[in-house]
Amino acid sequence: MRHLATHLGLSSLFALALAVAPATATATLITFDPQASGHGGNLTGIPDSPLIIGIATFTGGELLNAEVGLNADQTGVLASQGLFGSGETNPLTITFASPVSDLSVFVVNGDDVRSYTVADNLGRSMTMSLSSAGASGSATFSLPGPGVTSVDITSANADAWDFAIDDVTFDAATTTPEPESWLLLGFGLVFLATLCRKKRAALRAEDAARAEP
Repeated sequence: MRHLATHLGLSSLFALALAVAPATATATLITFDPQASGHGGNLTGIPDSPLIIGIATFTGGELLNAEVGLNADQTGVLASQGLFGSGETNPLTITFASPVSDLSVFVVNGDDVRSYTVADNLGRSMTMSLSSAGASGSATFSLPGPGVTSVDITSANADAWDFAIDDVTFDAATTTPEPESWLLLGFGLVFLATLCRKKRAALRAEDAARAEP
């Protein structure tokens, strides 16, 4: 029983150590290829929205595979257009169930030469002018830094926008243990070491007593 109690104490301490250990950032890449499999390449004006992939929710776009006329990206994409239909939006929005960091997104222009802006909830933004669809206009927009919970991808063409996104990458937000947690772990280590010494001493005393005639 003494050995069992010691093992239980060690297990509890190990679990505590895991609980207060620093979290590591996990890189995530969303390509839309699995989700777009089986979809056509022609715009329909019917959104696949909301689209939930892991902790990310995409609003305002439709899944397409090898979109016709989108020369810069012939894989699975999430497209949005204002040419016809309803429900697809400008901006196309991404929200996250928990904060992420170091976000980037590949934006593909399906329009004439057009300016695009990618902006997050903290006011960080990046704007670039992309070449026409025929000239394979596209670029990766990056927003470094933590705390991102939502992102808008916006075309400057407010009436007849036509663009798609692909290769969304981000890191899960890291968390730093509170000083109190480290202090608790330190006290636990000292207590467990003291308990083990006392138990070993008690066991030696019992063994010595049993060895006496």
